[in-house]
Amino acid sequence: MRWSQAFIPTLREAPSEAEAPSHQLLLRAGYVRQVAAGVYAYLYLAQKSFLKIAQIIREEMNRIGGQEFFLPALNPAELWRETGRWESTDVMFKFKDRNDHDLCLGMTHEEEMTNIARGELRSYKQLPQIWYQIQEKFRDEPRPKAGLLRLRQFIMKDSYSFDLDDAGLEVSYDKHVDAYRRIFQRCGLRFLHVEAYSGMMGGKVSSEFTAPGDSGEDWIAHCECGYAANLEKAEAVPTPSADPAGDLPPEPFPTPGQKTIDDLVKFTGESPARMIKTLDFIVESQPVILLLRGDHALSETKSATLLGTALFRPATPEEALKLHGANLGSLALSG
Repeated sequence: MRWSQAFIPTLREAPSEAEAPSHQLLLRAGYVRQVAAGVYAYLYLAQKSFLKIAQIIREEMNRIGGQEFFLPALNPAELWRETGRWESTDVMFKFKDRNDHDLCLGMTHEEEMTNIARGELRSYKQLPQIWYQIQEKFRDEPRPKAGLLRLRQFIMKDSYSFDLDDAGLEVSYDKHVDAYRRIFQRCGLRFLHVEAYSGMMGGKVSSEFTAPGDSGEDWIAHCECGYAANLEKAEAVPTPSADPAGDLPPEPFPTPGQKTIDDLVKFTGESPARMIKTLDFIVESQPVILLLRGDHALSETKSATLLGTALFRPATPEEALKLHGANLGSLALSG
């Protein structure tokens, strides 16, 4: 198509609401226009780009034996209730139809893919299966931002494998890793493959591909040894604390009015690494004490993995007093 005939509404200046460089360029080059918060119209150049990217994805997914599906965005609540995710997520668009049936707009499609698999796969001889799709998803993001990086309606490629055993699952997982590497390389992206936190998706092992950039929304721990992980998953060897010479027994000492680790550091002159934070939590309605080194911060994602549940919260001052006979801020230890 001739440039004079193409609809490419370029802008001389970036709109004031566009902060991320990628967002500014997409607007100025006439690729997208905002319809609402987190909702964009993809214009001619954007659609051409999406179609080219989708074709690369299809070629690489088909190369590993993937079969493309197209599932409805409109999902019945029953499938999500069966997996327990209807109540556990707060970013799903939920509504009722004219017959008062609960429905939602799919934010992912594990439920629907698994429902098809359990109804149609009759024999182990049909395994393994790799099913994927490229279509729109919906999430009621509380803070849409950075143009196309965090949206309420977006195009996503998602893939699902059904395997006979854990060994088969490992094979399918590695096939996807290789396919994704080829996809990103063909798209000319700089990327890192890192360990990740599974979150609401569940599972024992999770990894993600990240593209380093100034406008990102996450942090990655990466070293020359080859280790790389999302900060929600990253593990490190703690720096040992310096203990005084000799095998000294613990001694109690008063700490009047000292409520935090920072207060104790100023009061005692000791390093926070030699102190222990005592954190009072309610985990699925049961009281649990978490002990944390004084110079470390609690990670909610790692705590969820340790506790085996994401249903936990800090105890209230009233709950702590009733449970321990002491106020919050008076439970810390040092050693």
